[in-house]
Amino acid sequence: MRARVAVVTLSFAVFFAFSAWTFEIPSLGDLRVDPLRDHVRYLASEELTGRGVETPGIKLARDYIAREFAKYGLRPGGDNGTYLQGLEVATGVTVKQPALVAFGKQSPLRLNEEWVPLGLSGSGKVEGDVVFAGYGITAKDYGYDDYAGIDAKSKIVLVLRYEPPPTDEKSPFQKAPRYSNHATLRAKANNARDHGAVGMMLVDLNDSGDEQKELISTLGSLWRGGNSLIAVQVKRGAIEKSFAGQGISLKSLKEKIDRQGKPASQPLPAVQVALQVSLEEIRQRTENVIGILPGSDPTLKDESIVIGAHYDHVGFGHYGTRDSNASGQIHYGADDNASGTAVLLQLAERLSRAQLKPARTVVFAAFSAEELGLYGSRQYVNSPPMPLSSIKAMVNLDMVGRLRDNRLTVFGTRSAKGLGSIVLEEAQKLGLQVTESDGIGRSDHMSFYNKKIPALHFFTGSHADYHRPGDTWEKLNIEGMARVTELVRGVTEKIANRKEPMSFVSLPSRRPDSGSEQQGYGAYLGSIPEFGASEEGVRLAGVQDGSPAAFAGLREGDVIIRLAEMKIQNLEDLTAALRGKKPGDSVEITILRNSQPVTLKATLRARG
Repeated sequence: MRARVAVVTLSFAVFFAFSAWTFEIPSLGDLRVDPLRDHVRYLASEELTGRGVETPGIKLARDYIAREFAKYGLRPGGDNGTYLQGLEVATGVTVKQPALVAFGKQSPLRLNEEWVPLGLSGSGKVEGDVVFAGYGITAKDYGYDDYAGIDAKSKIVLVLRYEPPPTDEKSPFQKAPRYSNHATLRAKANNARDHGAVGMMLVDLNDSGDEQKELISTLGSLWRGGNSLIAVQVKRGAIEKSFAGQGISLKSLKEKIDRQGKPASQPLPAVQVALQVSLEEIRQRTENVIGILPGSDPTLKDESIVIGAHYDHVGFGHYGTRDSNASGQIHYGADDNASGTAVLLQLAERLSRAQLKPARTVVFAAFSAEELGLYGSRQYVNSPPMPLSSIKAMVNLDMVGRLRDNRLTVFGTRSAKGLGSIVLEEAQKLGLQVTESDGIGRSDHMSFYNKKIPALHFFTGSHADYHRPGDTWEKLNIEGMARVTELVRGVTEKIANRKEPMSFVSLPSRRPDSGSEQQGYGAYLGSIPEFGASEEGVRLAGVQDGSPAAFAGLREGDVIIRLAEMKIQNLEDLTAALRGKKPGDSVEITILRNSQPVTLKATLRARG
């Protein structure tokens, strides 16, 4: 499942109206668990190195899935008669020369020893005056702003890593190690940019006792949304050495901020610095794995149902880990998403070997590069093995390995009339309790939903091991995965065999009175982002019916570039901007429509 966050606490939030059934649960003897266990043990093994797109494990996983599809007799659905559909994605950056950090006339600092470029940096050279901007945070609702009273325009800001300790219950800041969004490098860089800074120097004054870990790796600070300012991290020792004799003590300034809970920002007139960063994007080929089970009905076989699951994960956690201390360790990704891939394989085997084949064609798609931005599923809908118009429904399996109390959430049940009743009826047979969500979620089904294809996403819930090394296969509920397999099989057969296809319905906006606002997600706009879009801003795939976005006049194809006072470069900027607003706030939203700027006004409301 995709991380952005940062990305985020989760790649999506669950907002729901609960419907539950309790029936006698089928005996485990009726469900096949051994193949599922074998699949996840291999896919989440040490040998597969976390299945990051940049790791050797992704190719081993790819080949394993392709061999299984061939074993089941599925028809290849990839390029040139193979099971593989290729795509190219950015997996990182390389630091190139020239690269420079130099204070005044002093000797340049040593790259990788005294400083490193941040992966979110732009490329270029800047030089000029330095302004100390505390932690680089603006939290206006709380009355805290490190940029108040200083002029950062066209200057280089020096900011501290992390955030001040909370001083009261209303503080937006959090205690270590679970810092708030204000502490993220992206938030600091975007805030510096929005205040006119041309460069940012980060310094970590929290003495961990391990000087080797002080500098963040360029991979570890990568942000795929990019940035427009030059950003570096400088070691505290190098900073102190450069400031020697100028009467500047960053340690004292930090202690003052932490003690008083107030900014201590100030210009540093005696300090001039030159920054130069050259980053070259690393691009790598990866592949979706696609197998096709032709339909048995002479007429309906030209229509298809897609069952998908992403098989990539975050590799060694340099990008996407939820624990910065675990960067460099294998993130096994058993639940996310060896579990969904295993269920996909089990479904492919069961349906292909069934005596009665589905009437419509069923396409089994193992997507790559989901964690980098849904790139695999976007490639699929842009170059489908069967015409896009033939796809009548999509079923997505992402994190289905930790069924608890026989409960799971299904997103998208209202994306077609009658779809929810099919899911609930099949769940009833298996003694499963299904939570239907009005939300859309952020996984590969979004690529299909954005093309107005009914889409379901099966999900057994979040947990503390999400995007951490602790997501191992031993923690999976294999019997629960078998029940999910049976549920999805029943739902797929019902959809594939019904005479009339499902008709797409745009998901309704969430009712403002259906629940309290979930802490941390801020106000609700109702925009549907087009995930993976590469331009600056957030391009919309659509808007929720009846939402603030719809009432404001936002529509498919608009690109949001500003919300209130905040410039929007990417989806995370939009999330942060909404997180800083309250229900009832009236905000101006600047969009690009047909490349022309348009300003609209929306009244935000509560999530729920």
